Amino acid sequence: MTRTGERVVTSRLRTPSWIARIEAPDGRVLGAGVLLAPGRVLTAAHVVTPGRPYTVRLVGVPGLAAVAATVRPDEHVPQREDTFGDRSGDLALLRLAAPLPAEHTTRLYRLAAPHGPVSMYGFPDGDDGGRWHGATLVAARGRDSQVQLRPLSAGELAAPGFSGGGVVDHATDQVIGIVLSVDEGPRSAFSYMSPTETVLSHLPQVAAWTDGAEAVDPRLRDGTGTAAGRLDVPFATQLACWFRGEGWPVLVTVVPARGDRAWTLQRAVTLADRELRTHRNTSAVSHDPPETVPPAGAHDLALDVEGMTVVEVMDRIAERLGIRDDPRPERLGDLRVPLTAVLVAVDRADDPDALLALLDRLARQGARLLLAFRRPGERVTRTAETLVHRPLRDRWTRLHAELGRITDELGPALDVRRDRVLPGPGPGALLDQAEAGVRRTRMLRAWLAHAPDQEREPGRADLLFTFEDAVGRRRRRLEKAIGLLDARLRRRAELLGRVGAEWPLCRQRAAAQGDRVMAAYRLYEHAVSLLRQSPCDIERAEAAVERFVGFCSATATSTASGEEGAS
Repeated sequence: MTRTGERVVTSRLRTPSWIARIEAPDGRVLGAGVLLAPGRVLTAAHVVTPGRPYTVRLVGVPGLAAVAATVRPDEHVPQREDTFGDRSGDLALLRLAAPLPAEHTTRLYRLAAPHGPVSMYGFPDGDDGGRWHGATLVAARGRDSQVQLRPLSAGELAAPGFSGGGVVDHATDQVIGIVLSVDEGPRSAFSYMSPTETVLSHLPQVAAWTDGAEAVDPRLRDGTGTAAGRLDVPFATQLACWFRGEGWPVLVTVVPARGDRAWTLQRAVTLADRELRTHRNTSAVSHDPPETVPPAGAHDLALDVEGMTVVEVMDRIAERLGIRDDPRPERLGDLRVPLTAVLVAVDRADDPDALLALLDRLARQGARLLLAFRRPGERVTRTAETLVHRPLRDRWTRLHAELGRITDELGPALDVRRDRVLPGPGPGALLDQAEAGVRRTRMLRAWLAHAPDQEREPGRADLLFTFEDAVGRRRRRLEKAIGLLDARLRRRAELLGRVGAEWPLCRQRAAAQGDRVMAAYRLYEHAVSLLRQSPCDIERAEAAVERFVGFCSATATSTASGEEGAS
């Protein structure tokens, strides 16, 4: 929203008043920026350098003079790359020598799980007035949780003049981050943005110009820089695996209100949040086992639900996801990126059973949920059975059924068809892959029959998902191969019917011409023998049928000519 309460972008056909064009003293356009306050502009760090003079111009406000600007070293976060090549930082806050009108400012907005269509405004080479480019947010990248943007068309890849420009979410019309960089090279297909919460982790002062719900409940913060507890390494490892997206999507656990386990959960939630993960707290855990450190941006919401009603929880989820007016749970199923939420003290909610009913629905819609109870008991056991163990068993059962269908039904069905008809010149590779899939499925089925029980535990669910994907591909390939052979068998039946219908008429016509009967019969017999051969070569058989039908047509023409001459 602007400070006047208007939507950020009422129309993507005009230049937004908050977009700033950043220029060098000689007038060269260096990049873009977002006017957050009368005297402050947010941009990418590689656009500006501390100690050098710049000029800022609001190109969407005609007649407004340009303003001089500089950036201080403590408000300039240069881009860095770690040993894995992941980029971080690349953010800066310009200070203006004179304030620009407050009505042209805008605010950043926190939005969980960036997804869907966005627009960005920048200044490509030769277009000093700027333009909108469309893109789709794809996924977070690297440990700084920068987000990939896929252009809607090849011509909309963000050029260098877009660096520092605002990224506007279409669903909410809010500025949810700024453009940072572009993949280099002729085949580059992505640009990158720093979402609002990552901006805040590097420049916390930007919170003064930020709206939107924070991801982490204050009661669950700060488990890293203090001596409030000792790290529970096994629990921290389990949490980090879950935050990395490993294992079964629902994790049910017991975490008392105080103690090492509670501190370990707070630490994980803090480190997994874009906004709260800072150089200070990551330095504090730099000596911890690496497998205990979750990635940034790994959750959308972490909430202590003690005393909260179902409606209040639903409102918090909807606010984080940018859902307006109608926060019903069924709307969450339409999101491309499922919700990832940490809910603590589930058994202390206003109505735990009603809350669990909501969470069951969200889990069925694909949400990843970490559910922490304060005390062990029947409710914890029932929740684990309902949301983890029973659906996990059902998935394994369906997998076994799919394995049986491939080895006992589809595989033999393919063999029967391959015995009856050849695949033709094109799809031979498909059939070979389908047959190889049957052999691998038999091996997988035998391995699962003797696999230890721990392979089916929730933490090993990735194995199940891998098997499901592989078996699904094999089943689809088999169905396609069988369908292809069925089409060829139908063609064989059509050709047999055509030959059978043509022969009596052809024989009658040929008899009228004496010695042509034997020639017709030889062509007929050859075509029929090829069609009845197993496996049938459809191409050869069809060519023989065409020769026979052609001979019959010629015979019919000769007979008709003779009859006309006699008359």
